[in-house]
Order: sequence, then C-alpha cells, then structure tokens
Amino acid sequence: MQRDLGDIAASTAAYRDAIAAAPDEVGRCRAQIGLAEGLRVSEGLAEALELLIAAQQAAERHDLVTELARLHHLRGNIFFPLGNIEGCREEHEKGLGYARRSGSAEAEARSRGGLADAAYAQGRMRTAFEHFHRCVELSRENGFGRIEVANCSMVGFSRLYLNEPRQAREDGAAAVRAAALVGQPRAEMLGERMGVYASHELGEYDAMRVHLEREMRLIRQLGARRFEAQNLEMQGRILLETGRREDAVALLREALTMCRDVGAQFSGPRACGALSRAVEDAAERDRLLAEGQELLGRGAVGPNHLEFYRDAIEAMLAAGDAEGALRYAGMLEEYTRPEPLPWSELFIARGRALARVSQGAVDEILKNELDRIRTALANAGLRPFLAPVEDQLDETSFAG
Repeated sequence: MQRDLGDIAASTAAYRDAIAAAPDEVGRCRAQIGLAEGLRVSEGLAEALELLIAAQQAAERHDLVTELARLHHLRGNIFFPLGNIEGCREEHEKGLGYARRSGSAEAEARSRGGLADAAYAQGRMRTAFEHFHRCVELSRENGFGRIEVANCSMVGFSRLYLNEPRQAREDGAAAVRAAALVGQPRAEMLGERMGVYASHELGEYDAMRVHLEREMRLIRQLGARRFEAQNLEMQGRILLETGRREDAVALLREALTMCRDVGAQFSGPRACGALSRAVEDAAERDRLLAEGQELLGRGAVGPNHLEFYRDAIEAMLAAGDAEGALRYAGMLEEYTRPEPLPWSELFIARGRALARVSQGAVDEILKNELDRIRTALANAGLRPFLAPVEDQLDETSFAG
C-alpha cells in the first residue's frame, strides 16, 4: 500500500524488514518480489533483478504459480527501460503462461499489459495499442482498477503513432483523473506524460508546460530520475520550437547528461535527436546523431527509434543536407517495415518530399504529394510540422 500511494522509501524499507523477518522461504520469496517492485520505481533496477533471481529459485521449488506470473511480469517491466527488448518479450510471454496456469483473470490482465509493453518496446505500435486496449477493457470488466489505471495512459502512448494525438490526449487525461482518484502517483505521472507528448504533437505548448510541471512534482515524489531526464528533454523541445535555441541547447545538454547517468537506453537516443536539431555546429550534430544510432544499436525501446529518426530527418533538412534526410527516412522505413505505422509513413513521406524540393524538384507530382502530406498533417492535428510543407507549396515554382 505504501508503494501504491507513492511512498517508495517507506515501502522498500518495510519489504526489507519483511525479508529479514520471513519465517520460511515462501514468505521471503514474496517479500523479495515486493521489494523488487518498489526498486523498479526508484531506479534500483540492478538490485531488483538480483532479488528476482533468488525469488524465482524459491518459487520454482515450491511451484508458486501466482508468484512466478508476477515475477516474470516484473522482470519484463524492468527489461523495458534497460532496452532489453527480446528479454522483455520473453519474460512477458512466460508471465502470461503462468497467469493462465494460475486461473487468475487478474494475472492474465496484467500479463496482457506486459505483452503490450513488449510490442511497444519493439515499435509495433498498432499491436501494442490493441493489447493495451484489450487489457484495459478486461480490467474494467472485472474490476481490476489498479491494472486499468496503470495501462490507461499506455493506450494513448501507442495511439500517438496511429496519428490520433487528440484521442491520445484524452486517454492521458482519463488516466490522470482515475489515478488521482485512487491515489496511484506513478500512473498519474504517466498520464501527465501522455499529456506532454500529445500536446507536443499538437503544438499546444502552454498545455505542455502545465503537464510538465505537474509531472515533475510526481517524478520527484517517486524518485523516478529517468523520467526527470525525459521531462527536461521535453522542456528543451518547447524552447527549441519557440525560438529560444541557446536555452534549448543548455537544457537538452542537461537532459542528455542525466540520461547517461540513469541509463541511456531508456531515452538517450531521443535526447541525442533533440539536441542534434538544436546545435548549430555541424561536427557536434554529426557526433550526436552517431551517438544516438549507437545507442539504438545496443537496444532501446521503440519510441526512441521512431523519435530519433524523425529528429534526424528534421536536423538534416534544417542543415540543407537532402541526402542525409533521405538516408534517415530510409532508416525509419526499415525499422517500421515489420509493422508500418500511419505516423512513420507520414513523416517518411514528408521528409522525402521536402528533401526532393531542396534538391530542386518542382514537378506536378511533387506538388500533389506535398498537398497530400499537408492534408494528412492538418487532419491529424500535427500543426508543428505543417509550416515547412506550406512554405514550399507557396513558393512561386509551384504556382503555375
């Protein structure tokens, strides 16, 4: 209960006492899982994984099916921010298997949320959306309020990549309301984060600032430093989009430094991509893009790939490097080839069309493509990405 109410320090202290006082191996196993759950929130991921190794040995000896479902789910959740994508998927599949053996609908709902996380980590956002949506429905049907609240914002995070930012914003708002009502600060934090991302896609920077301020209060309550790094990154993006480049560079450097401190696989590529757009030195931009690609190659959750490649395309277009923009558009296409997304397809087309314009193409086919892209961006509400397309359509070379 202390963990659910956001008092992570008290929760972990109580679980350490429980481990010390456990009368047998089964009691110790349950307390170890509980401590690992608290450490996941407060960034003690390495200790949490060690605890789960010991807990699993005991759970397997005593055939504790419910505990095995819980610990495999938890290990999958820990692998997620570490960028261990294949491990995340494998653990959640094992968790679902034990959940079904246990006959617990609650365990199965939790495991479905885990499989959604695994798809999300792989960048398979349509599949993730379907799993998250089903998890929330199943939880709502059976009264599993904690699971419903924990996954509600994730419906929105995956929906963003279906070009539905307005609906995603509503998912985030619903998650915040429900989490605040039942006193789940971590779920409330994720709902505010959903509001940050949706507002950014929609170009609603005043709303974005409000969500960032609320989110930061919850981050500091929970001690969730990897989310603090993301918060700083998004603050930096506002500064960049509103013309305060020097301030943006300073804040994005701070965000990237914090990413490196807490584990760069969680959001380091995104921070590299954002900073590459802000810096004016070509050599530094190239170094940042190389670092981002190297981090992606070591394993990073799906949104890092998607956002990094979009940022890289933007950085290349701003630098007048059409070939570079086309190269990164191709990388985004390759990454999403197993499951193409409306979001990626739109930004791939936008990057390629703007690159062709910068190379001097002025034909009617290109004009029609820019018209199509402008309509798609406007229909989705993606206002921050409209201006370069509209500017090119207004050029006299297309007027005839």
